[in-house]
Amino acid sequence: MTGSDLIVKILIESGVTVCFGYPGGAAMPLYDALYKKRDVIRHVRTAHEQGASHAADGYARASGKLGVCIATSGPGATNLVTGIATAFSDSSHVLFITANVDSSQVGTDSFQEADIAGITTPVCKYNWTVRDPFSLEIILRKAIRLSTEGRPGPVLVDIPHDILSYDFPRSYISGKYDDSLCEARSPVIPEVPTDTVGSIVKMIKGSKRPLIIAGGGVIVSGAATELTGLARKGGIHVATTLMARGILPSGDPLDLGMVGAYGDPRAIAFAGGADLIIAVGMRFSNRTHGYFPDGTPIIHIDSDCSELDKNVKVTLPVCGDAKKVLAAVLEVFDDIGYDPESRPEATVVRPVKQAKKEQIIPDISGGSLYPGNTDRLVGEVFDMISDKLGDVFVVTDVGIHQMATARLYPFERPGRLITSGGFGTMGFGIGADIGATIAAKENSQGRPGSAVLITGDGSFRMSIAELASVRENGIKTLIVVINNRSLGMVRDIQKKSFGRRYIATDAAYRIPDIRKVAGAYGLAGFVAKDIGSFEKAIDSYIHGEKTVVVDLRV
Repeated sequence: MTGSDLIVKILIESGVTVCFGYPGGAAMPLYDALYKKRDVIRHVRTAHEQGASHAADGYARASGKLGVCIATSGPGATNLVTGIATAFSDSSHVLFITANVDSSQVGTDSFQEADIAGITTPVCKYNWTVRDPFSLEIILRKAIRLSTEGRPGPVLVDIPHDILSYDFPRSYISGKYDDSLCEARSPVIPEVPTDTVGSIVKMIKGSKRPLIIAGGGVIVSGAATELTGLARKGGIHVATTLMARGILPSGDPLDLGMVGAYGDPRAIAFAGGADLIIAVGMRFSNRTHGYFPDGTPIIHIDSDCSELDKNVKVTLPVCGDAKKVLAAVLEVFDDIGYDPESRPEATVVRPVKQAKKEQIIPDISGGSLYPGNTDRLVGEVFDMISDKLGDVFVVTDVGIHQMATARLYPFERPGRLITSGGFGTMGFGIGADIGATIAAKENSQGRPGSAVLITGDGSFRMSIAELASVRENGIKTLIVVINNRSLGMVRDIQKKSFGRRYIATDAAYRIPDIRKVAGAYGLAGFVAKDIGSFEKAIDSYIHGEKTVVVDLRV
């Protein structure tokens, strides 16, 4: 058994059935081991390592299982960095395995040598370079466990070529190793004391206009049921960050939509007048924390203690698992028989005056995301996707189309939006859509429409080569390119903050004919300018065998 055989064995034992990557010289022993087990683990090759990193990330988010991505040494490894940082920002559990030059060549500036462990240290939960073949199993098993323990995140294991090729003696028995030899540990998430739970309840009972702000940590911790239970028992409105859309179903009277930059005017208005913020599983990033007055009492619940009081000083910091904390709070609500109707303003959303000039929301937050009637058309397109395809994973790239999806798409349950929230990675979409589509099919949800991609023309151009990966790997998906022929979000900043001095984003910006590009990759391409022509495209997707790419002109 070689080091590579051992890696594949451990992946299989860990339940891995698919991995993503791109082969190269240093990684060939591992690819040979994958060949031997190709009937057990499917390898999906993408057009670029970054596409593979996003595919593994999308797969992890959609399936709940470990995402695995493999790359060779040097540029193969460094091409993963953006994908690793994307997964890190959104707490996505992905195992990255990189090959490196032989151990004897490390530090000699060998061909395609890179210190990928050093490079990725700031954007990994943990990473290792394997120095000894007999530590390989310890490190790999620990990496798999740590990626999902506590707050999930990407881990990276860098393995020199000679260790991938190392032939273990017959006396070596896999599975018998001392876990203490690998010192890496996830921070322990503390149990929340009873008096803290009591303080949470007391603050909620004492408020007249509380607001829950739910972040992606609610979905990661599986706390959506508990959070919605608290909202209903307490008569508390819910706003979400981008990463938590769908916590409450579309149209629910307690759902205010997304708060923060490009957020829903209802959520922004309510936050401005809230007398208590209950923030759960969110980081108070610069996109969210400027939308309520200074001095508003805040309860902040997060499993990562380092997030508490980091960006905003809060009244009651609570370090704990969101699911457990909210369940404990709900028990107390049951015990005291709390009546949400005792709160006179519990079910009324009222406009509030902005307290300070610096809290004025961006113009775009108070109205349309797109000019003219485009918001209406995009909303109709989203409604049609939902009506015709049902409960799908919705993947987005980054830009105005991403914000439009968060605000306008009728999500019915949490975890269906897959997007780059924290890192804002343009080019994330097609790769992540490949991973999400494979995950959906693997979960026996492989009917047409199991995953769709909403992207913009700028983001689409960044990853256009991954259309080849869609075709080569038999992926059937719907790709909707909201095409405003500009870099819309950046252009909007130039409009509002730089006196309309447009550069590199203006109307002269063009991309290739999307319909022809789709055809060149063996996919079906359509141009849609209204809801009628879009319906023809989506019907072709439903009844056909190919991925459909729609150039939605807005």
